[in-house]
Order: sequence, then C-alpha cells, then structure tokens
Amino acid sequence: MKTPVPDPDKRCTFLFADGRRCRMLQTRTDSTLCPHHAKEEAQQREAEKLKAELACLSGSVNSVTQICEVLGKVFNALAENRISARTANTLGYLAQLMLQSAPSVRREVNDAVGHTRAYDALLRHQLPVVRKFRKV
Repeated sequence: MKTPVPDPDKRCTFLFADGRRCRMLQTRTDSTLCPHHAKEEAQQREAEKLKAELACLSGSVNSVTQICEVLGKVFNALAENRISARTANTLGYLAQLMLQSAPSVRREVNDAVGHTRAYDALLRHQLPVVRKFRKV
C-alpha cells in the first residue's frame, strides 16, 4: 500500500542545497514553510536583528559607554531568551576584556598623537551624546 503524497501546494517550500524540496506540510496558511524550517528561519531573522543591534562596537574606538550600552543589550537579549546563557557569558567576558584594555587604548592614542587629551578629543567626535552638549 502506497502512502499518499501531500498536495504540492501545501508542502513546505524550503529547497535543500541539492535542489530537493522539503516534503513536510506547511505550518499554517500564512506560512509557506513546515514547522522545522519556519523555526530555523525565525532564528536566522532574530540572529540578524541581534547582530545589527550589537554591531555598534565594530570599526571604531570603543568607549566605556559604548561597551556598557552593548552589555545592556546583551542583558535584554538574555532576559528575553533571544540568546543562550552561554552566548551571554561569552559576550560578557569579551566586554570585560575590552573594559580592562580601555586605559591602555587611551594611553596608546595619547602617545601616538603626543597630547594627553587626544583620546578625549577623539571620543568627543564619535559619541553623539557628547556632540549634543558640546560647546560650539
């Protein structure tokens, strides 16, 4: 006895790398994916969203304020179960290393420019909050 093949219109639309289509049924009428692939897609969207939220530290001199802001976002993501405790722990450890190296970064920038307040001037130009209250 042959098992009935689901209606192609109600099958998951996920395509594997080799071109095969998933044979599971769609989750609901508003989704074109099966429960497994719908969950994977949601996790991928959430990861991209979180990546964008935490990306403010890339490519610039990181102030203690910026690091603390990212730690707050990590805390919120953990509280909302958007990231695992293990990931939060790793990010917290990396932030700790960044905070411990902040005085060395300040010293390095000041020494490179030859002025004791060069790092502070650099931060004034990078932080939007400081620009708001800066005297013209």
